[in-house]
Amino acid sequence: MTQTLHVTGMTCGGCENAVKRAVGKLPGVASVDASHAAQEVTVNFDDSQTNLDAIKAKISTLGYQVSEKAVGRASEGPH
Repeated sequence: MTQTLHVTGMTCGGCENAVKRAVGKLPGVASVDASHAAQEVTVNFDDSQTNLDAIKAKISTLGYQVSEKAVGRASEGPH
């Protein structure tokens, strides 16, 4: 599953790297991409090993504010 989150508070590449390192250590996380300019974090993860709440909590512990975005959600079928 891939999910994009809106994350505010990241101001530089160091912030991006901190988020990537922390979220990347969660079980089942295959990849993490963070952009302070876009205020987005995209996470590809196995939802049988972790969940969105755990990912949000991990980012929040770093001091950033997290909310779900409409983009990056799994499609519900043909449009």
